[in-house]
Amino acid sequence: MADESKGIISAGAGLVWRHQRVFWWVFAVNLILAALGTAPAHHQLEEVLGQSLAGRPLTNGFDFGMFIELFRVPESNLYRSHHDSFHADILFFLFMLFVSGGILTVYHEDRKLKAGEFFGACGAYFWRFVRLLVLSLIPFAILGGLYSAVDKLSTYVDDRVTPASAGFWILAGGCFILLLGCLWVRLWFDIAQVRAVAQNEYRMLRNLWRAFGITCRNLGQLFWIYFVISLLAWASLVIGLVIWAHLPPTVTPFVFVLLELIIVAQLATRLWQRASAVTWYGRHAAMFPTDAVDHATAAPVELVEPQSSSSETEPLAESEGALEPEFPEEPPQQP
Repeated sequence: MADESKGIISAGAGLVWRHQRVFWWVFAVNLILAALGTAPAHHQLEEVLGQSLAGRPLTNGFDFGMFIELFRVPESNLYRSHHDSFHADILFFLFMLFVSGGILTVYHEDRKLKAGEFFGACGAYFWRFVRLLVLSLIPFAILGGLYSAVDKLSTYVDDRVTPASAGFWILAGGCFILLLGCLWVRLWFDIAQVRAVAQNEYRMLRNLWRAFGITCRNLGQLFWIYFVISLLAWASLVIGLVIWAHLPPTVTPFVFVLLELIIVAQLATRLWQRASAVTWYGRHAAMFPTDAVDHATAAPVELVEPQSSSSETEPLAESEGALEPEFPEEPPQQP
C-alpha cells in the first residue's frame, strides 16, 4: 500500500506540474488580493511612525512587543487595517471555492480547458460546493467543541496536579489529535467534491454519505497521502519563517521573495492534495459499484428471447414437408 500511495503522490505532483498554468493563475490572484489587503496598514504605519525613533525596533528587526503596542495606539488604527486584510482573505476564500470546480475538472479530464469550458465548470459546481461547505460546518463545529473541552481539561489539570507541565501536554496532545481530525474532515469533503465532478452528482447529501463510506473504507491509504503532503507544507512553512526571523531588515527584496515562496509552497501543496485525490479516485473508481451504476435509479434490464422471423420459418416448414414421404392415394373400392 505504501508503494501505491507513493505512486499516487507522484502522479498527483505530475498532474499539478502539467497544468501549472492553473496554479500560477491562483497565485497571481492571491498576490493581488494580498497587496490590496496590506496596503492600508502600510500607509497607516508610514504616517504614524515615519522617521521617528519609535519605529526603529521594527526597522532594525521585528519586535513583537512593539508590534502589539501599535495596536493600543489610537493613531495607528491597525484594527481597521486588520479588517481590510480579513476582507481580502474572505475574497480569496470565495475565489478558491468558485474555481474549485474548474480545477478539479482540469485534473479529472487531464487536458487543457478553454476559458469558457473552465468557467463553465466553475459555475456548474459552485452551488454544489457551497452546499458541501455549509455541511462541513457541522463536523468542524464538533471539533471546535472538542477543543473547548480539551482546553478546560488542561486548565483543570493545571490547577489540581502538581507537575505544571501536565496540563500543557494534555493540551498539546489534544490539539494534535484534533488537527488530525481536521485533516480527516478535509479529506472527506475533498473526496465528496471529486466524486461530484467525476459522477456529475447533484444531490450533495447522498454524495457526502457515499464519500464518507469511500473515505472510511480506504482511510489508511487516503489519510497517508494527505498526511505526507501536509507534513511537507508544514515543514516548508516552519523553515521559511525561521529564515525570515533571522534575516536583517535591510534585505527587503529578499524578504519579499522568501515570503512569496512560502505562499507558493502552501498553494502548491494544497493543489497537490486535490490532484492526488483525483488520481486516487480515477484509479479506484471501479471498486465502487454504486458509482458505476446507480442501482436505485437504473432501469431494469428485460431479457427477451429472440424470435425467428416468418422468412426463416417458412423455408424450414417447406424443408420439413419435403422430408415427409408421399404415398399415392388408394382408389375407392367398388361395392
